[in-house]
Amino acid sequence: MIKNVHFNVDIYKSCLKKVVRHVVKDYQQGLKRRKDKEIPFCELPEIFVENFAVRDDYETDYTIFSVCGIDIRVLDDELAEALKKLPERKRNTLLMYYFLEMTESEIANLQKITQSGVFRNRHHALETMKKILKEKQ
Repeated sequence: MIKNVHFNVDIYKSCLKKVVRHVVKDYQQGLKRRKDKEIPFCELPEIFVENFAVRDDYETDYTIFSVCGIDIRVLDDELAEALKKLPERKRNTLLMYYFLEMTESEIANLQKITQSGVFRNRHHALETMKKILKEKQ
C-alpha cells in the first residue's frame, strides 16, 4: 500500500509540472502577442498622447476676452494682463487676428477702417505689448 501512495505522488508531481509548464508557456505567448499588438505610451507620438489627456478647465485658470460675440480664453496670465492694458480697438485687432485667425480685410470690415489701419493697429499693439512684457521681467 505504501508503494501505491508513492506512485500517486509521482503522477501528481508529473501532472503538476506539465500544468506549470503550460501556464508559463501561455503567459509568455500572451506577452508576445501583447508586444506585437501594443505600443507603450513612451513610444507614441506626442499628438496621440495629448488626445488621451483630460484637462480640468476652471474659470480661474484663464482670462476671458469677448470679441465679435465670441469668448476668447487666454491661459497665460502675463499675456492677459498685457492685453488688458491695450486700448480696446488694438486689443480686439490682436485677438481677431491671432486668436480668431481673421484676415486684415475681415477685421477692417468689422471695425470700419482700412486694411492699412488694421495693420498699424496690430503693429502698434504688438510694440506696446512687447514693452509691457519687458517691464515685467
